[in-house]
Amino acid sequence: MSIAAQPAQDDESARNQSDVQLMPTFDADTTDINAFEVEDADLYIFSQYFNQEEVFGELREWYDSEQYRFEVPTDKMDRIESFLDEYFYQVTRLPPNDIEPFCVVKEKYTDHANSLRNSVYHTSRGSNTVFVM
Repeated sequence: MSIAAQPAQDDESARNQSDVQLMPTFDADTTDINAFEVEDADLYIFSQYFNQEEVFGELREWYDSEQYRFEVPTDKMDRIESFLDEYFYQVTRLPPNDIEPFCVVKEKYTDHANSLRNSVYHTSRGSNTVFVM
């Protein structure tokens, strides 16, 4: 190949590259969901209000209406996570040992309606109520 032929290839390559159109990209806002692994239960729990009927309908079988939370078997979480991703929900799975940053401790018999409403689990310890958010 001669040196004179190289610029022609570069011109052709440049023409081919100029014909390539890139697809626009965008960042979608996602809603974060913390799914807490329940120790020794083979289960994840999370609390989330889904205003889209098709989303709630898909998850309805795992909804505990008395506890106001979803209780999903571990072997179903991959499918649930993929499904929720399609609707811009970002699921973070948290093992039992990583729960502390998500705990709110309130003294018993004090106003805790907001904590209770937003928690996925609560329990009493001594003179306190512990909420997992």
